[in-house]
Amino acid sequence: APYVDSFAVPPLGCNCSVIGDTESGEAVVVDPGGDVDVILQKLKANGFTCKRILVTHGHLDHVLGATELKAKTGADILMHQDDLGIYQRVAEQCRDFRVPPPPTPLAPPDAYLADGDVVQWAPDLTVRCMHTPGHTPGSMAFYFEQHKLCCPGDTMFKGSIGRTNWAGIPSLQGTSDSQQIVASIKSKLLTMDPDVKVVSGHGPATTIGAERNTISRFA
Repeated sequence: APYVDSFAVPPLGCNCSVIGDTESGEAVVVDPGGDVDVILQKLKANGFTCKRILVTHGHLDHVLGATELKAKTGADILMHQDDLGIYQRVAEQCRDFRVPPPPTPLAPPDAYLADGDVVQWAPDLTVRCMHTPGHTPGSMAFYFEQHKLCCPGDTMFKGSIGRTNWAGIPSLQGTSDSQQIVASIKSKLLTMDPDVKVVSGHGPATTIGAERNTISRFA
C-alpha cells in the first residue's frame, strides 16, 4: 500500500517527505534538508529501504541532509541539472542565510532528471518528473501517480507561489524568474487533476484544485 509521511526539517522548516510502498519495502525521500536521524528512524520503523533521494531544487534547506542520507542508505541523489550551480554554492547560501555550512562538501548528484521522466521506484509505483523553472532554473515537481500526490518544492504553496526576489542574498541573485514561475505553475501544475494532494516545500498541504485561483493574484 502507498505510504506518505511529510514533516518539517531544519534548518528552515522545509517539508521532507518519506514516500513508501509497504508491500515491497521500497521508499524515496524528497528534500532531506536536515534531521537525517529522524528520516532514518521513519524508514526503519516501516521496514523501508531508501533507494532514491529526490531533490526539488538546489536551495540549502532542501539539500543539506542529502549527503548524510546517501552515506547511510546508499541511495542515489537525483535532481535537475540546471540547479547544479546553486547546489554547488551551498556554502555561500549558508553564509547568506546565517546557517552553519555543511561539515563536508555535498555529494555530487548521481543522475539528472529531465522534464517528463517517469521513474519506477517500486514494482507498481511511479513518479513523474516535471521541470518547473522560475523559483530556480532547475526546479522540479514530483508527481507520485499512484499516491495522487505532488511535491512541487518551493514553486507553489498553499495560497502563494515561490519567491523570486533575492535582494540582500548575493548567492541567489539573478537565479529566479517571476514570469517563468507563473508559466510553470499554469502549464505544469494546474493542469493536473484538482483532487491531487500537494505537499509544498514549506507550510501546510493543499490540493491542485484549491490553488487554481491563487495564481490569478500573481499573474
